[in-house]
This record gives sequence, structure tokens and C-alpha cells, in this order.
Amino acid sequence: MNSRKQTRPGIWLNCVWFLIVVMLIFVSVPGRSASQSAKAQSVAADFEVQKLAEGVYAVIRNKPPGLMVDANNVFIINDDDVIVVDSNGAPAITREVLAALRKLTSKPVRYVINTHYHDDHIRGNQVYRDAFPTVEFIAHEFAHEYLPDQGAVNRKSFLEGAPRFAEQMREMLGKNKNFFDAGITEEERTTFNSDLRLIDLVLSEGAQAQTVLPTVTIKDRLTLYRGNRIIDIRHLGSGHTAADIVVHLPKEGIVVTGDLVVWPVPLVGDPQSHIGEWVSTLERLSYLRPSMIVPGHGPVLRDDSYLKLMAELFTYIKQQAEAAVSRGESLEQARKSISLVEFRKKFVGESPVGRLSFGSYVVGPALAVAYREASMKR
Repeated sequence: MNSRKQTRPGIWLNCVWFLIVVMLIFVSVPGRSASQSAKAQSVAADFEVQKLAEGVYAVIRNKPPGLMVDANNVFIINDDDVIVVDSNGAPAITREVLAALRKLTSKPVRYVINTHYHDDHIRGNQVYRDAFPTVEFIAHEFAHEYLPDQGAVNRKSFLEGAPRFAEQMREMLGKNKNFFDAGITEEERTTFNSDLRLIDLVLSEGAQAQTVLPTVTIKDRLTLYRGNRIIDIRHLGSGHTAADIVVHLPKEGIVVTGDLVVWPVPLVGDPQSHIGEWVSTLERLSYLRPSMIVPGHGPVLRDDSYLKLMAELFTYIKQQAEAAVSRGESLEQARKSISLVEFRKKFVGESPVGRLSFGSYVVGPALAVAYREASMKR
């Protein structure tokens, strides 16, 4: 299936996925207490800047993997300017990222490349626009279509529905229970509290962060040249969304993937992801033979073993969904007949937080997407 049409998701069809789609929409507003501002700054600045090559730096989040995330960033510092890959889920976070960039160089940001249209990768765009009036924003052409339409609908729905999810998490913490109604572990307590700090900031600061649309769009490929450096921006195919693009630095052996690759668990959305295409898209990514992969979330990867594991997972889901459809099974019957336990162990072991993430981001939405794609072929 190669359709880029996106059907409209039902509100809270998958509450956890919804949080990731329309992430962290907070900005600084007057009237906040000093303690609230300090907490916001602490969360916003919780990252590490890692040098990957001469002039190339990754901004990697320190937050433990959980249900709420914010995007990694990459700085490409050239002779006369800077190219930034992805902004963040909130202007407050991007202001901290920009401050980190300022410690490395005073050169202006010429381009911000958004690897796809989800809020945790684009909501900080306005910080760069305010700081650099001539900056251009590069994204896939479908992002320009999506953001003012379905993107605005999803964002509004998040602000209306997130308080219920946050309250559920607080109740579980108060009762020392997890999502499986078992006793909460220290890992879960740490993760849930970290997630809640981000949710609280979203809800307290509201929907004031602006949507900055792409000013330059690509369909397949756009290559920028800065001296001897090549910045190859490519749409290798659909996966996480129909608008996924990667940034390839061939001389440095670096690929920045956005959420096409996420560690420790792939982020799959129903209906926005494309299971059938994701495998071939990952294969094209592997053909670039990167020595370093900067995922949308998670640490820098130094080989392609995780790509192979993702491809193995999605191939299995696709094949099993097609077999279930050929047997005449309903989606609910397919969920019972298809087991992903062994893959869950490969990705997250027995971690309760990992089990929750794998179930929310893979088992639920990935099977639904694969089943629908298989049904459309018949």
C-alpha cells in the first residue's frame, strides 16, 4: 500500500499514542511561580550534547523511556551557518537547545529540518523563527497539508483529553498500582513522575505554542551543499508517518532518522503509520550504510542491529496479519491468534514500563494497521 491518505483517528482510540502524536504544547506565560519556572527549566534542559563528527552534534534527551517523550535534535555547524534537525514539543525546550547551540557557535541558523509533523518535533519552530527571521523550515510536502488540518484537530483533542490520562496516572501512583493493576515498581514510579511533570507543564501552559508551517517542502529528495559537506534530505518511504524524512551526511556516515527509528520501542500509530512500507523503508535506510544513527528518541546507535530487529518485527506482523485475514479472522480474533511476546522480550525484556510501551505502541496499533492493510489487498 502506497497511499498517503490519512484517515481521522477517533479521540483517545489509543490514549498513549495520542499523547505522543500531539506532544508537549507549553510556552512561558506571565504569572508562573518561581518554583514552577525552575521546574520547567529543569525539564526543558534535561539533555546531553554529544559531538558526533567535526561540526556535528546530537542533542540527546536524558529522560527515562516512558509514555511521554521529546525529540532529539542535531546541529550541523557549517562554515557560515547552522542547520538544525527537529525542534521540540515546546518553545521552552527549544530555547534551552538554542542556548546550548550558542555555546558552540554564534553562526545563524539557516534551516530547520522537521523529520515529520508530530508536535514533539515541530512545536519549538517559532523559537528559531523569532531568533533568525530569515530561517527556512524544511519538511515533507504532506506535513504542510497535515498540520493546519488534522494536526490542529489532534492538538485540540489532546488538550481536552490529557487531564483524564494524567489523573489516571496520579491515582495509580497514589494506590501504588501500575497499568496492569499490580504493585508499582521503582522504575514505574520514576517514569510516571517524569511523564507527569511534562503533562503538567502542557496543561498549565495551554495551547499558545504556534504552528510554523514548512517554507520549503520536498517530495523525494533535497540536497544541500556547505563547502565539502553534503546534507542529503530524503524521503525513503513511509513508516512512522507518510511524511518521514531522514537527513544523511554521507561523508560523516551519519543518518538522522526522526521517528522512523525510535529506541527502545518503535512508535506505531493507528492510522498514521504504514507497517507494510516500513520494512522496505528501513531497508533503504540500511543501504546508506550509516556508522551512526540518531533516532527520533533514544541514544545514538552505532550499528544497524536495531534496524534489523525492527524490520524483523514488522515483517512478522505483516505476514501474520495477512495470514489471519486469509483465514477470515476478525481483528479481535487476530489479536488472540498472533503473539508478539517473544519480540517484546527482545525489545524490552520483562521491564513493566517496557511492557506497557510495547503494548501501547506496537501490539495495539501495529496489529490494527497491518490487519487493515492486509484486508485492503483482498
